[in-house]
Amino acid sequence: MHGGLLLLDVESNEDLELIKNSLNELLIREWSSFGAKKHEVSREKVLDLFNKFKELGVFQFIKETSLTNALIINELLGENLLPGIIATTAMLGVESPATLGANYVPEADKAEIILSPKGIAYKDEVELIEVDSPDPSIKMFKIINGNWKASDLDFNKAMLMASAQIIGHGVACMKEAIEYAKTRTTFGKPIGSYQAIKHRIVDDVISLELVRSRYLSNPKDAQSIFKHAYRKALKSILNSIQIHGGIGFTADLDLHLHLKRVIALEKIFH
Repeated sequence: MHGGLLLLDVESNEDLELIKNSLNELLIREWSSFGAKKHEVSREKVLDLFNKFKELGVFQFIKETSLTNALIINELLGENLLPGIIATTAMLGVESPATLGANYVPEADKAEIILSPKGIAYKDEVELIEVDSPDPSIKMFKIINGNWKASDLDFNKAMLMASAQIIGHGVACMKEAIEYAKTRTTFGKPIGSYQAIKHRIVDDVISLELVRSRYLSNPKDAQSIFKHAYRKALKSILNSIQIHGGIGFTADLDLHLHLKRVIALEKIFH
């Protein structure tokens, strides 16, 4: 799934491969071309893409498939840095625009329903105040109070999906670091040939893989897994930025967008 970067052998199946292939085609056609300008995409384009995901059956697949398959799809969504409302809806596996959070929720301006540890509510049943967002591609809101009702949606399961997305963000940045290390030369040699760079990349890839093995093989204690995913992905993304040198901090690459999205996800589940 990740171009050979991750090591854990997860048994695939026809339904999973079909949705992955269809999703990849959609992303290439509708999303990848925005490159490092994904945070500048218009609201209209975001909602249009959301509807294309719905028509493709991505959200329905996440709802009806196995936990493992749903986690793998959420990894793919994180790796491709999808708009916030698509990411949060995919965590819940619903077909209406949805968001979630403990004290803060992203993209409430685009959502119809909001899930919190206290239950579920329609957006107009929740008092919100907009706050500064660490991610320029999403709006962030603080929950003041809400008319919460019991729900079949599992907040802890959604936290596992968020963990998978976070690992996807880390994987995307490590893939960019690996490619850069192969092509960037110094003193006549690719920087990836130097042990300091090589060992850092290997350590980060293994760290991401160990988190992945937790939620795919033994998805218990969602909060612990989420914190583990956040720590390791944050470290790998920061290392990827450092490996890129000065260009890693510029808007020419989307590394900074992955970093800001991971920080935003930590905020909503904190």
